[in-house]
Amino acid sequence: MMSKRWSIVPLFVCLLTGASLAACGSDDGSADGEGAGGSITVRVYPLKDDAADKAFWATQIEAFKKVNPDIAVTVDVQPWKDRETTLVTQITGGNAPDVAYMVPDELRAMQAKGALEPIPDSVSTEGYRPSALSAVTVDAQLYGAPILMSVIPGTCDKKVLTQAGVTTPPATWEDLMAMAPKLKAKGLYATQVDATNAAALNTTFYPWVWQAGGDIFDKSGELSLKSSEAVEALTFLTDLVDKGYAPKSEATTAVPLEQSAIAKRQVACEFQIEPTLLTEQWGDDRVVIPPLKNKEQKTYGTVGSYTILKGSKNKAAAAEWLSFVTTPEVMAAVDKFGGYFAPKTTAPLEYAPGTVEAESAKYLDMTYTGPAVAKAREIQAVVAPEVQAAVLGEKTPEQALDDAAGAAQQILSK
Repeated sequence: MMSKRWSIVPLFVCLLTGASLAACGSDDGSADGEGAGGSITVRVYPLKDDAADKAFWATQIEAFKKVNPDIAVTVDVQPWKDRETTLVTQITGGNAPDVAYMVPDELRAMQAKGALEPIPDSVSTEGYRPSALSAVTVDAQLYGAPILMSVIPGTCDKKVLTQAGVTTPPATWEDLMAMAPKLKAKGLYATQVDATNAAALNTTFYPWVWQAGGDIFDKSGELSLKSSEAVEALTFLTDLVDKGYAPKSEATTAVPLEQSAIAKRQVACEFQIEPTLLTEQWGDDRVVIPPLKNKEQKTYGTVGSYTILKGSKNKAAAAEWLSFVTTPEVMAAVDKFGGYFAPKTTAPLEYAPGTVEAESAKYLDMTYTGPAVAKAREIQAVVAPEVQAAVLGEKTPEQALDDAAGAAQQILSK
C-alpha cells in the first residue's frame, strides 16, 4: 500500500526566503484518479459536535472503502479556531493533509500562495449551481469541489409588520424606506444595521453594494470602493440609522442576538442573518422574502468546498475522495447532517413546502461570495472602521470610502 509522504522544508527557511506555500511542501504527484491507492488525510471542521462528526465521517469512510478498497482515508476533525494558521504551519512544515475544507476567501488566499492543486477533470461538475462553481474559480480554473452552501435572503417578523399595519414585505430598497415611517411611529424599526468594527462585511455591507450594481473590485480587478454604487449603498445605510429606521445604539456596538432589538420583537425585517438562526427569536412568525433589489438582486451565501493541497503525494486518491463525497447522495447526507443547502441541484435534499428551509433554498442562485481576491479578509479589516465612521456621522460616505480605498490599496500593494 502506497504511503503518503511530503517534501519537508523548514518553516523558517520558507519565511526567510519568501517562498510560496507550494514550494514549502511541493511535489509532482499527479491528480489523475486512475489506479489510485495508498492513504490520504482529509481535514474537516465540526458540523455539529466532535463525537457526532466523527461518527458521521466513519460511516462515509466505510461507504467509500466499498468502492475504493485500496485507499485508506483518515478524516481529521479539527476546531474552527485558528484553522488557517494551523494549516499554513502544517503546509510549511510538510505535514499537511491531502484534502482540506475551505470557504472562498481561504481558498483564494491559499491559491494565491500556490498551495492548491487545480481540481482534476475526473471530479464531475455535473449538476452544480453556477454560483457555487463561480465561488471556487480563480482565473478560469476550478480549485474547489463545493460540498455545501448557505444563503441569506430577507426575513421579516410577521408580528412586527402587523403591529405597524404593513401588509406587504419589502421587495426593494424603496419599499423598505417607504414602510419605515409607519414602523417608527409605532416605536419599531424597519431593519437593523451592523457597522461594528468586527462586522463581516460580506454579510453586512457588501450585499448592499452588489444590489446597488457595484462591487468591491470591478471586472478588471481594480479596487472600486470609491464607486458611485458603493457610495449609494453606504449612504442608504447611514440614512436608515440617521432617520431612526434602524436602532442606532446597536449599529456600532456589538449586542448579543438574544439581547438585541430583534429578540425584543422591535425589528421588522433582517437581511444579514440566516432565517434558520432566528427560530428562537421569531419562531413561526418568520416570513422569508427574496433578497432586496435596487439595481441588482444579490445576497451573500457561503460555499464550502474541498480542496487538494499542492503538497499531497497522493493526489489521485484525493481526487477519488472528492468524486465520492460530491456525488449527489453523499452531498445530500453531508448537508442534511450539517444543516446546509446542496450546491448540486441533483442532490436529493428536499424540504417540506412552505418551511423556512424550502423558502430560503429558492434564492440559492442569487448568492454571491464576492470577487476572487486573495486578501479579502485583510481588506475587510480596514474597510469596517470606515463604514462605522460614516454611520456615526464622523465622516461622509464619500470620505469614509475614500479613506477605506487608500488603506485597502496599501494592503494590495504589499
